[in-house]
Amino acid sequence: MKLTGKEELIKIIKDRIKQENGLSFRDFMDIALYYPELGYYTSKEQKIGGYGDFFTSSELDKAFGNLLAEQFVEIFNKLNKESFKIVEIGAGKGYLAHDILEHLKNKYPEIYERLNYTIIEKSPYHIEIQKTILKEFDVVEWKQDIIDFQDESIEGIIFSNELFDAFPVHMIRKKNNKIYEVYIQMKNEDEVEEIEREPSKEILDYIEELKIEIPEGMTTEINLDAVDYIQKIGKKLKKGYVITVDYGYPSKELYKEYRKRGTLLCYYRHKYSENYYENVGMQDITAHVNFSALYHFGKKSGLELTGFTDQAHFLSNLGLMEIIMELQEKGDFESYERINRLKTLVLPKGMGEKFKVLIQHKNVKNPEIKGLEIVPYQSDRFRL
Repeated sequence: MKLTGKEELIKIIKDRIKQENGLSFRDFMDIALYYPELGYYTSKEQKIGGYGDFFTSSELDKAFGNLLAEQFVEIFNKLNKESFKIVEIGAGKGYLAHDILEHLKNKYPEIYERLNYTIIEKSPYHIEIQKTILKEFDVVEWKQDIIDFQDESIEGIIFSNELFDAFPVHMIRKKNNKIYEVYIQMKNEDEVEEIEREPSKEILDYIEELKIEIPEGMTTEINLDAVDYIQKIGKKLKKGYVITVDYGYPSKELYKEYRKRGTLLCYYRHKYSENYYENVGMQDITAHVNFSALYHFGKKSGLELTGFTDQAHFLSNLGLMEIIMELQEKGDFESYERINRLKTLVLPKGMGEKFKVLIQHKNVKNPEIKGLEIVPYQSDRFRL
């Protein structure tokens, strides 16, 4: 009998555990999410929207992409280049790219004509969908990885929306004042158990370099893949900005006592759980982003801090409230429906506060931009 995709993926994981006498949680998460054609992000199952497992800001309303486009226009004028490159890493189905490009094409045709829009996407399935959704735009190209660019060849913007939270993470645990890394092994034929082993030097160096205090008894995450990737981004950017939109916190907030279980969660059909070893390949597994790490290690590859804010302040600075006021003046049912969706983007304790925006720049004089005009009070949640 032919195995289902889920059964085949589980067999691959069991074989790896047997071959390596245990598998790091990081490697398990990598297989579960990214194994070719079988992983959560590489299979053809629907993940985003009403029938998927989560919503993104770009799914809620086109205003998110339109306001990002307005920020990109300011950066275009600031850089004053004949040609302009926008690189989007991990474009999902391509809706955000569509809203950005449509806004630029209709409102700023002179910028659109000088634009090259590159999508970094590894999944052939998603590329196929993106090409269908973006077929009306002739300025788009695709690459599989940021490393496909020559070093310092990008002048413009590199941005992502909910990218780093999906990177596989090392799970660590502090017991008896010592750091361990979590591995998995098979307790029996069908049951997984976690075991603790000595951590790698890279994990210990990360903790020391960022001056992280891990509370006793905490189980949490270290994202070394994000460290590697932000440095690759910095090396590819010659002049311009890196804009990262994601959920997470700086180190001082992320590793506080009350987060002793860490931030890892699974999402399956809009419900969340901590059952990492169920629905393998069919559920999302995510962890909050450590923005202190993106700032610190980005700086090592030439990225300077422009600013750090939350999504509510960023979108409000770019004109979201003006859009809401215009819709209120129309007063029809469709306008009020849009208003409710737009409020979701900026709600306190919701997407507006949960999602952060880290902006970095390289070789830009006077780098201040409109999206950072007003920023939140600098509590631990915003102190990089």
